Amino acid sequence: MGTTSWASGVASAIVTLILLVGIAGFFYHRPVVRPWLVVLYGINAGHGHVSRDTLRAVRPVDVALLLLAGGTYAGFWPGPGGSQILWMSLAIAQPLLGIVILLATRLWGRSGLMGGALVLSILMIVNATSTGVGWLGAAGSMLLLAGDFGTTDRSSRLLATSLAVGYGALIAWFGWLAILLLT
Repeated sequence: MGTTSWASGVASAIVTLILLVGIAGFFYHRPVVRPWLVVLYGINAGHGHVSRDTLRAVRPVDVALLLLAGGTYAGFWPGPGGSQILWMSLAIAQPLLGIVILLATRLWGRSGLMGGALVLSILMIVNATSTGVGWLGAAGSMLLLAGDFGTTDRSSRLLATSLAVGYGALIAWFGWLAILLLT
């Protein structure tokens, strides 16, 4: 195991931990960290302690998740099949550019995490290197992107369900990536 693989595995494990702490804090009404995906779930589930305005701030946890996601994706360079430099560059760049967009707009850019996850997951499926991981990541990313782009000021049980299932899949996916990178 190389240094990059080890660092990426640790980054993935930290993402998993942050996501777990974020959702646990939401349900116990004691947010230690509140990732935007938890806020989106709260809006769509109709919880009164979060609103769309909560998304209009640049939270350090969101920047950290984007940075750690980019670091995780970099651990698979040059790609699951070894020859996808362009696609892997796109996967890694999305969350990192998301930070720049988030800092500039104070609202957009966070979806880069799911966009990069989707690209990496599709590469895993196409190259048949880790198809189970790939399908989990692709499904979770698509559900989260639907919830992210579909969220309005009104609650939606369909989007809340999409976000909850996608969030669970994302936690499992990053955990699985940590195992792949650290073993």
